[in-house]
Amino acid sequence: MAISGSNITFGYGRRFGIEQATIVATNGQLVGLIGGNGSGKTTLLKLLCGILPCRSGSILLDGQPLQHYPPNERARRIAWVPQSYAPAFGYTVEQLVLLGRLPHRGLAIGFESEQDLAAAQEAIALMELEPLRHEPITQLSGGELQRALIAKSLAQGCGTLLLDEPNAHLDIARQASVMATLRQRAAAHGLCVVASIHDLNLASTFCDSIVMMSAGRVLAQGLPQEVLRPEPLAAAFGVQVEVQPNAYGERPAIRYRYAQWQKEGGE
Repeated sequence: MAISGSNITFGYGRRFGIEQATIVATNGQLVGLIGGNGSGKTTLLKLLCGILPCRSGSILLDGQPLQHYPPNERARRIAWVPQSYAPAFGYTVEQLVLLGRLPHRGLAIGFESEQDLAAAQEAIALMELEPLRHEPITQLSGGELQRALIAKSLAQGCGTLLLDEPNAHLDIARQASVMATLRQRAAAHGLCVVASIHDLNLASTFCDSIVMMSAGRVLAQGLPQEVLRPEPLAAAFGVQVEVQPNAYGERPAIRYRYAQWQKEGGE
């Protein structure tokens, strides 16, 4: 078991945050975190990586309480990709990706080892960023910057990757490519990858397990065909959808009912 949370509770002052949330993410799996806006996905991810402290409950990383790890050791074990990032400096793509190696180098900035350079090169190739290697990140498109941040997390060499909307700003081809890469890396290297995802069909296609959230609670966790059903989806998102049957071992596909949004007099 790579990372898990049991009965986690957290609040932003009087504002409700997370209540009694339980999640399990194991090695070799890509776990998708789904739910509406404000359902608690980002907050839960921040709790799992230690950015936010639990009010109650427990989080285990590789079988040990998360708070037992010093910050630098935690950074060697968990890579975090936020949903938004505003570059303050004109690092090149390669320099940004190499920043992922800092937990392994301590204060030796600018003295990259061959292992650091190899890890960065592999991550840049995985995210198909070679043509942009020497470009300033301040001049990248939103999708290019997002891929550079994912490459940085891959170069970090951690056993657990926590990604908040890694497909933000990506076109459909890049979304599929990134998700396929994350799943392949998880399976091939025994990584634990947890990613919040808005596209339900993307989650169904690539995720080994899906966690559904609503109003700060985990409603369900299981295989895509177990979680992505009309009734739970209606409870989590407040919309009626059609789910194609899981025939011939295929993963479920979600279809939206346009009629419920069609206004009177519309076509």
